[in-house]
Amino acid sequence: MNIFGKLGYYIVLAFNLVGTLILAIPKIPGKLRNINSNEIKERLDTENLKENLTRIRNDINLDEKISHISSAENIQKTIQNTVNSKVTGKDSDSNVVMSVNAFTPEEKENTILILQILSAVFVVVSILNIFNFIAFIVYLPLGLVIIGYIIYLLYTKVILMYKNDFPAYRDFFLMYIAVGILLVLVNSNSNFVMAFSFTPLPSLSVLIFAVVAVVAVFLIYRVRYYQNFTYGTVVEEGKNTAYVRVEYDIRSNVKPDLYIVENNISAVEGDYVKLKLEEKLLSMSGNKPIGIINNANKI
Repeated sequence: MNIFGKLGYYIVLAFNLVGTLILAIPKIPGKLRNINSNEIKERLDTENLKENLTRIRNDINLDEKISHISSAENIQKTIQNTVNSKVTGKDSDSNVVMSVNAFTPEEKENTILILQILSAVFVVVSILNIFNFIAFIVYLPLGLVIIGYIIYLLYTKVILMYKNDFPAYRDFFLMYIAVGILLVLVNSNSNFVMAFSFTPLPSLSVLIFAVVAVVAVFLIYRVRYYQNFTYGTVVEEGKNTAYVRVEYDIRSNVKPDLYIVENNISAVEGDYVKLKLEEKLLSMSGNKPIGIINNANKI
């Protein structure tokens, strides 16, 4: 059969179907009158229909799927709200408090102690490299590891522990890193070493320069960041005295501890107070809080 024969066959078939439908139209009213309405009602019985729907719902776990969809929508909304809050910079106060309070006083003290040790180690390693006790090929990767870990602690922990005073903590430790690097650079410049050499013992010139650099960093830091007061929390009040817990404060050089101080403002347990200090310039124990200035909660 060629293509024209097939085309003719399908055209005849289409007309045949159309004609059958036209002839059937007059018979439709009679078919409708012969339908038994009671039989339809029985087939569409409400209880059976509910049972069938319930069975289908259980078979496909429809409730569980709906709950999953709702959970997914809630998660999406939460993520969207978080993203929006980060973009607009409007984090809730509870999140800020959670971040700050996530560290205990012991964790804060240990973190600062580690940073102090690392800074001192870097300066010492730099001096050892200057006197050729450590080869530069060893000093370079070791120094990079120490510097990297100091920066890691500063920007992952200290920035959360001491949010308001973070620049002071950052500059304190980075200054001592700068001292170590400066010593190595100075030692590599023979002209500078010869110009400022210590005549009785020329080999000590760099060491003397290191001491001078450390003292200079201390004085610069003190001028820029030092404060002659600190803050603490009253843990027990007395008639004219109070026990106050103070955390590490690098700006006022106060060590973390429980101090007994004068309480002339009737501060009570739980108050966050401003404290005056007994200043000790060269004391290893740092400055000591001696009295309450005012209640910082009411400032």
